[in-house]
Amino acid sequence: MTKEQLEAFRLAYAKSVKKCIKGKNKNGKNIAEQSDWVFFDRKLIQDLLDMTDPISGGLKLYFGQYNKENLDILPIDRKDRDDYIGRISIAVAAANKTESGIIDLGTESKNSTDLTRNSGGSPRNGGLLCPPNCNP
Repeated sequence: MTKEQLEAFRLAYAKSVKKCIKGKNKNGKNIAEQSDWVFFDRKLIQDLLDMTDPISGGLKLYFGQYNKENLDILPIDRKDRDDYIGRISIAVAAANKTESGIIDLGTESKNSTDLTRNSGGSPRNGGLLCPPNCNP
């Protein structure tokens, strides 16, 4: 996920959910019930933690919302991609706490060609979202 993609993801959230305006689904209708949870696998979490300082490092979680313009940040092979439109989610970034604040690590530039959740940088996106993936 590039810095620009993260900004667009967060802007979609700021324009609607953060202001209590309902997100719109793929058909342009209001989302009646918003996201319940997001699952990120252990490997993704560990890869991000491995980027951080063992004492001052951690994870920063960014709230965002999917829309038609930023749906390309989801893995291409995700079968239910369109069902994510209008739903809030989370992007996870490796970060270190410093004297000047909490600094994201490994942010990719807008020239990145590998935009999948498994790219080497931070932040990462593409966790399984409920709904639509709410199986027990």
